[in-house]
Amino acid sequence: MTTDEKFPYHTCTWHHSDDASERWLSALEKTGAENVRARLARFEHSSHASIAVGTEPNMTAGFAQEWLAWRDQQKSAEQAARLDRQIFWTRLAALAACVAGLSAAIGWGWTILFKP
Repeated sequence: MTTDEKFPYHTCTWHHSDDASERWLSALEKTGAENVRARLARFEHSSHASIAVGTEPNMTAGFAQEWLAWRDQQKSAEQAARLDRQIFWTRLAALAACVAGLSAAIGWGWTILFKP
């Protein structure tokens, strides 16, 4: 994920204020997706519940859940783009190998047919 992409908390269902959302987002980024996922999985709670993440003792669980879903979507899109690039370069390499093999076969045939 590129560093200029930022969770669009203004469209988040659990957005209360810019100040709180900025603090929560900072705490989530510092804590990391896997740690936040583990924190959310530790207890059965609703999206309305208040959880502690990093230095934020009263974060809405729904905010953290939406952030995780967004991170997962970004990661999935990044992996799909990487796979597309990998497929493109693999096909190009296969094509280049075919052209090189054909050139070698033509050169070999030319040498046999027109040997002085």
